[in-house]
Order: sequence, then C-alpha cells, then structure tokens
Amino acid sequence: MRPGLTLFEGQNGHGKSNLLEAAYMLAIAKSPRSSNERELVNWSVAETGGHMQILGVGRNADSTVQAQIDFDMTAAESSNNANHAFRKGLRINGIKRSATDFVGNLNVVFFEAEDLEIIYGSPGRRRRYLDILISQSNPAYLKSLQRYRQVVNQRNQLLRQIRDGISEESELVFWDERLAYEGALITDSRRRSVDGLNQHAVPAHQDLTNGDKLELEYQPRITASSKDKVNIGNMNAEMIEKKIETALPSLQRREIAQGITVIGPHRDDLEIRLNGNRADNFASRGQCRTIALALKIAEAVFVTQSTGRTPVLALDDILSELDIERRKLVLEAATKHEQVLLTATERAILPDNFLEKADIYTVMNGRVTQDSIANANN
Repeated sequence: MRPGLTLFEGQNGHGKSNLLEAAYMLAIAKSPRSSNERELVNWSVAETGGHMQILGVGRNADSTVQAQIDFDMTAAESSNNANHAFRKGLRINGIKRSATDFVGNLNVVFFEAEDLEIIYGSPGRRRRYLDILISQSNPAYLKSLQRYRQVVNQRNQLLRQIRDGISEESELVFWDERLAYEGALITDSRRRSVDGLNQHAVPAHQDLTNGDKLELEYQPRITASSKDKVNIGNMNAEMIEKKIETALPSLQRREIAQGITVIGPHRDDLEIRLNGNRADNFASRGQCRTIALALKIAEAVFVTQSTGRTPVLALDDILSELDIERRKLVLEAATKHEQVLLTATERAILPDNFLEKADIYTVMNGRVTQDSIANANN
C-alpha cells in the first residue's frame, strides 16, 4: 500500500478489524485481542486442517523488512479445536525468530474500541499497554521483562515452599537480589517511557479538546506500604533497586503467608488524570475515547523518536462516535504520520478533504478489493 491514508470500508463482521489486527500482529507477534491464538483460526479451516499465514513487508528509507507469521493446524476430529495440534512460527526476512527477536522489526500503533480499557481497566491492562509500547521501541526491554517474570515465578514458588516448611528463609536472599535488580530495570524503563509519552500526549490531547489538561504519572510499587506514593522522577535504576531491597525485609512475613511477591513492577500502575481527577473515576466515555486517541498519537511519535522508523497507524473504527469537528481534528493529527490504515462502515464518515486523498478498499466476506473510482481521484 502507498503512504498516506488508506480506508477499508465495509459492514461489520466482514473482516475489516481482522485486517488491522493482522497488521498489528506483525509488530507484536501475537493477537492483541485473544490470548488463545487457536481462536483466530476460521472454523472451516479448523475442521479440515491447513496452513495460514500473515505476511507483511515494511519499507523505510534505508531498509526493507519482511515479517511473517505462520499457523498450522491439524484436521479437527470434533467441533472443539482446543486440543488439536497447533503450531505457530515467526520469521523475519525468511529466517526463523523467537518472539523476543521478532517484536519491533515492524512498528504498528493500533487503536481499537477496547483501548478504552487503558483508562477504565485494571492496572494490569495499563502495564500491558506500556510493555507493548516499550518492546516495540526497545527489543532488549522484552527480554528484561521475561527475566523479571521468571524471577517472580521462582520467588513465589520459594515463598510457598517456605510457608509449607519445605525450604528455608535464607534461600530468599538470592531471589530478593534478583527481584530488586531486574525489577528496577523494568520500573526505570517504564518511568522514562511515560515521561516521553507525556511530552507528546498532553499537546495531542489539547489539540483534540477545548484545552482539557491530561496528566500521566507512573506509580511504582517499591515500598512496604501500598499507600506510599514514591516520586522516582529523579531516580536511576540503581536507586530504585536499593529502594526495593530496603522494603523487602519488612514484607517477608506477609509474603511467606500469602505465597506471592507483593512489590515490584508487576504491581505498578499508570495513573491517568483529566483536569486533576483520575480519569477512570470522573471522565465520560467520550473523554476517555479522546484520551486513548491522544495516547495513540503520542505513541506513534514516541516510537518514531525511539527507533528512527515511522510506525504505521492502524485505527479501527475511530470516527463513528465522534462529531464532525472532532473527526477532522483526529484525522489531521493522524495523517501527519506517513501511513494510516483506517476502517469505517461507510466512506461518507470521512470529511471530503480527507476522502479525496484516501486510497479506498472495500472489504466484503473476508475479501479485499480496491475501489477504482476512489483511486482515480488520487
């Protein structure tokens, strides 16, 4: 597809969202919607077995990258495909890669209706948002995150063994050190990324509103009390590590009793405030949608500055709940970026000056066809 704005037009249920989801999977190596990727497979394919592939080629000024995801499934023996053989393979430029080496070769910023959960949802949803953002920009972060999760899992197992009288408390020393070290790297990376995101999200949000004030604040859980608010703005990773190490001894009895690690970046949160109030408690659905859009626009700038590559913006049905003026503002902000993929149920939802510049494709029953009439206007 060419640079600029591309519109995928079609009725709901015909595959528009699936197309954008596939593009996003080429950036993050997994589905943003489903934790069970078997559910991505069409039932007719599941019944007969077969091979499925997502393939995309990204071109920048100095490089071309081909990202490929392959799925293989054996024929179904019943209506339930949960237990059928299912294989997934990842390749970059034809070479097999692990997920950690796959993520970030192509960069895509994806907006969907469920992104309102960044504001309304649990702290885990906001942590996931940050983790995906940073992993696209810094592949080393994903490896660090995997190490940290392994440390937490091992430490939790040890805590339960101590509680059950199988292991000794002295064995925690090693895992406490690893938790503090790996956790500090994650917290420091997230904090710096939120600072960068803040620089772009605040003005983007102001452009989309009548001057409402958006604030993002990373809230780490690195002290013994969950009520303590710690400002880590001037801390580096070593200082954060020391803070975690200091808190752990006073939490040991509680952690052993519960069998879980109660501090560290797996307990952190991103607080989003609108005009001084927590957005999840006080903002309307429309205001939260605007916040989510501002975050995505800021995310695109963040990825560009971090990687030197311009990401594709994949915006799924962003216009339907906006008034005409807000649609113009959103499209003006989005189309400042090199390539924008947009879905809508009808093209008339686009203001004329954007419609004239757009490449338009029709999506029907899973088939994508280029609209020659709209294309002739380009």
